[in-house]
Amino acid sequence: MSGQMKLIYFDVKGRAEVTRLLFKLAGKDFIDCRLTKEEWEAFKPSTPKGQLPLLEVDGKTMCESFAIARYVARELNLYGFSNWEAAAVDMIVESCSGLFEQVVHAYYAKTEEEKAEVTKKTAEVLQSTEKLAVQLKKGKFILGDEASLADSALYSTIEVLQGLLKDLKMDVYPTISELIKNFTELPAVADWLKTRPDNK
Repeated sequence: MSGQMKLIYFDVKGRAEVTRLLFKLAGKDFIDCRLTKEEWEAFKPSTPKGQLPLLEVDGKTMCESFAIARYVARELNLYGFSNWEAAAVDMIVESCSGLFEQVVHAYYAKTEEEKAEVTKKTAEVLQSTEKLAVQLKKGKFILGDEASLADSALYSTIEVLQGLLKDLKMDVYPTISELIKNFTELPAVADWLKTRPDNK
């Protein structure tokens, strides 16, 4: 296990929330560093790719949100316990990566027509993700009785989507909805959702 990790992002959920949830799920302390716009402008030139989030651990710096989430999940034993389980997690994470593309489109959509188009595309990606979740789900969570990176990725991605797309209906995706419900009812997750900063 590495030393204490420092997660650096803005004061929003966005692309860092999946990793914050992993730390909370595992009961692992971490430094939750949230930069202001001014702090980011000063810090940006020193970063690997000029983007956040970043993870600092053992004197090294890591970028790319899902690379960070995968690293943390492996460190905290939230990535499954076999090569197949890790692959199942990866399939869900890759689906969430596709969904997060719609988050970006939704964020920049200005007109009602643009938002409607994003909602339509998001529904298509969610339909395929629902089908995959049905095939992979082994219990209360994707891997069975214990939550993993797969469940954290699903919850955090869809939470952001729902905040941006008010017309997004989740009741037509019962398996994803059940996984999210089960995830939010975990004591460590429920406590974080009650106490975390009230941000977008």
